[in-house]
Amino acid sequence: MQTIHGDGLRAELPLAPLRAGRLEFGLDDLHDIRSLVAAGAAAGGLSPGRVSDLAAAASELAANSILHGGGRGLATVWDDGRSVFVEVADAGTIVDPLVGRRRPDPRAESGRGLYIANQLCDEVSIDSTRTGTRIRLRMGTEAG
Repeated sequence: MQTIHGDGLRAELPLAPLRAGRLEFGLDDLHDIRSLVAAGAAAGGLSPGRVSDLAAAASELAANSILHGGGRGLATVWDDGRSVFVEVADAGTIVDPLVGRRRPDPRAESGRGLYIANQLCDEVSIDSTRTGTRIRLRMGTEAG
C-alpha cells in the first residue's frame, strides 16, 4: 500500500534480494536495461509477450530516471518463482499518489512512462522520499 508522508510517496518496499541482477545506468544504457530485464524475465518464466511488456515498462522507467531523476539510476531484476520483479531507483522524488494511474493528455509531450508501466504490469509500487525513488514492477508467471 502506498501512503503520502511529508517527505514523499511510500510503499515501504523491502530491499531486493542480494542475488538479483543489477545494472547502474545512464543515457547510453537503455538498450542494456532492456537486455537485462528480458533475460531475467525469460529466466523467471514469463511468456515471450510478457517478457517484451516488462522490458518496455522498465525502459520507460529508466528513461524517466534519466529525464527526472538525476540522469542515472539503478535497475534490479529478480524472480521468486511466481513473479518477476524489476525495480528502477534514482535520485528523484514523486509526491503525486496518482502518478501513472491517470490517462495522460494525448497532447502532452511527456507523462506516459508510469502510465504505460501501469497498463503493462500486474503491479506497480512506488517508494519515494526526499533522497530518492524506487519503482517496483511485478509480473506474475502463468504458472504462479
